[in-house]
Amino acid sequence: MIDTMGIIMTGLEDDALLGELTMHRPVAALPVCGSYRLIDFILSNMVNSGISRVGVTTHSNYRSLMDHLGSGKEWDLNRKKDGLSILPPYITGMQQAVNNGTLHVLNGIMDFLYNSSQRYVVLAGSNLLFNTTFYELHEAHIKSGADVTILYHRPFGAGAYPPKHVSLITDENGRVTDIESGYAGMSSGKLSMGVYFMEKSFLEYQIRRCLARGQSDFVMDVLIRNLSILKIHAVPFNGYVGRVDSVSSFFRENHALLDPNICRELFNSKHPIYTKVKDQVPTIYGSNAKVKNSLVADGCFIDGTVENSVLFRGARVEEGATVTNSILNQNSYIQTNVTLDYVVLDKNVVVRYGKRLMGQESHPVVVAKGMVV
Repeated sequence: MIDTMGIIMTGLEDDALLGELTMHRPVAALPVCGSYRLIDFILSNMVNSGISRVGVTTHSNYRSLMDHLGSGKEWDLNRKKDGLSILPPYITGMQQAVNNGTLHVLNGIMDFLYNSSQRYVVLAGSNLLFNTTFYELHEAHIKSGADVTILYHRPFGAGAYPPKHVSLITDENGRVTDIESGYAGMSSGKLSMGVYFMEKSFLEYQIRRCLARGQSDFVMDVLIRNLSILKIHAVPFNGYVGRVDSVSSFFRENHALLDPNICRELFNSKHPIYTKVKDQVPTIYGSNAKVKNSLVADGCFIDGTVENSVLFRGARVEEGATVTNSILNQNSYIQTNVTLDYVVLDKNVVVRYGKRLMGQESHPVVVAKGMVV
């Protein structure tokens, strides 16, 4: 896919249900799967599709995102031509960094669009875990002659339908005949993945047209308002899709990686998921360590019991501590005789001697970044 650029929009997701987890970072920078951030998946999908020009829009609290992405070296995007561009909000005079919708954000990066030589653009969010390339999406878009082509999936299982989602109804040819955006769901079972393929000139025109009319949302004002005018098609994605939009879904998707089948589908050598490299020593297992069905990153120290849990880099579990059904983020420190069950610890959390934290699968206990319990 040589003639396509990518735009990843961050900071526009509704993060109210993520609580403390997004207090110091955008959803795109949420740590997942032991060593990754959410944005790694969509960014790697673009790179694996041959896309060499990617813009990442930001909104607020994006220092950790900038630190993670850096120059784009890990994704082979530190180039003299094209490469990775981090696009902060465009604010003039007394304006504030207010989230006014996708089209306002895109209008702030019009120079970036104008200066891109690619004919097509993939517009995507950053809160999904999936592994694919966009070659078939590109081919289907050209073959159908569509104005916009949407990638969708059919959800199943617990938590399959997020609180807020975009549902599609299509005819037998894949043309979208109805779209519903909101908290109620349609019976079609076709959920948009927030990945849109179109010509760059089409996107530029729609941005100017909608903003001139006081309209600001891509789904509502470009797609839904113009269903009868535009030719909008949808293409199915049949692989695993994880969606993070709440504490419970963050907990669920991290634990989903304990399933070998899901892990193999998300991480495979054919389409690698790239991330920022942090070389650390292998995990040290003490003489009292008991670890079962857990995902453990490099640099950890374990001398207690860990079961059905995900441990990020540098997590430390001392002798006599028991960690079950939990997520320990980077540099978490669990002291002696601590008991954790259904707990999510953000970075640099210390749980002191003898403490007991007990949550539930649907309502895990969350401890904010840097806290001492």
